[in-house]
Amino acid sequence: MQELLTHPVVSGLLVMTLVGVLAYKAGFLDISGMISAFLVGFVVWYTGGPPAFTILLFFFFTSGLATKFKYKAKAKQGLAQEGRGRRSFRNVLASGIIPLFFSVAWYITRTYPSLGIDPFWMFGGFVGAVATTAADTLASEIGVFSKAKPRLITNLRRKVPRGTIGAVSLLGEAVAAAAGLAIGIIAVVFALFSSGTEWGSVPVANAAQFMFIIPLAILTGFIGCNLDSLIGAIAQNRFVCEICGAITDREFHCSYETKYVGGFKRFTNVHVNLGSSTMGATLGIVLGAGLFVWILGGLFFWIAASSSS
Repeated sequence: MQELLTHPVVSGLLVMTLVGVLAYKAGFLDISGMISAFLVGFVVWYTGGPPAFTILLFFFFTSGLATKFKYKAKAKQGLAQEGRGRRSFRNVLASGIIPLFFSVAWYITRTYPSLGIDPFWMFGGFVGAVATTAADTLASEIGVFSKAKPRLITNLRRKVPRGTIGAVSLLGEAVAAAAGLAIGIIAVVFALFSSGTEWGSVPVANAAQFMFIIPLAILTGFIGCNLDSLIGAIAQNRFVCEICGAITDREFHCSYETKYVGGFKRFTNVHVNLGSSTMGATLGIVLGAGLFVWILGGLFFWIAASSSS
C-alpha cells in the first residue's frame, strides 16, 4: 500500500486534487483555472518531483495571497485582478506552460544522460521561468502600495500613475528580488537532501552548481520581472484612463471606458507573461552554465542607459 501511494502518478493525483480544491475554495482560481492548474501541477510533480512542484507551489500560493491582499483597496483604484482575484486557464497556462516545458526537459536530460545535456541547465531554466513569474506577480500586486510614485522602466526619470504598464517601484523591485531569494532557498534545501540523479532530486553535480542556485534564482527573478515590464511598456496593448490618466491594459478603468493609445492591439498581458517567462528560463540556462558575468554586465548597461535617457 505504501509503495502504491508513493508512486509518482498516484501521489501526484492525490496532491493535485488536494491543492486544486484548496485553491478553488480560497478563491484563487475559477473552474477552468483549477483544471489547468491540476494538469500543469501533475506534470511538474511527475517529471520534476517534490523540488520542482514545491517551487511552483510557492509561486502559486504566494501569488494568490498577494492578489487577495487589500483587494478592495486595489479594486477602488482599478488595480485589482479581475474576477474577484480568481485566475482562469489563460492565466494559469501563461504562468505555467514554460515551467512545465522545462520540468519535462529536466526529466528527459536526467533520464537519458547519453544526450549530453547537463540537467542542471534545464533545472536553471525551470527556476528562471518560475522566479520570473513569481517576481512579476508579487511585485505587481504588492508594489502598487509603494508610497513613492512608480517610474516608467523605459525612462526611470519619468514618474507615472500606479497601474501604468511598464511602471516599476523600489518596493516592487525589492519584492521581486525577495521572491527569487525564497525560490533559491527552497531549491537549496532540496539540493542538500538529494543525490541529483533520482526522481525528486535537484540535479547538482558539484559545489559550483550548488553555489549558483540562490544567485541564479535572485537574478532571474529580478531581471525577468523587469523584462516583463519592459516588454509591456514597448509592445503590450495600452489604453489611457481619461479620469486618472493611468496607462493600462484594461478597456475599463475608474468605472469608465478607456481609450486605445498604443502597442499591438492583440498583444495582451498573457503574451507578455509568456514572453518574460521564456526569457527568464533562457537566463536560467545561461546562469546555470556559469555565465554570470554577461548577465551582470547587461544589467549594469540597462540601468545606466535607462537612467541617463
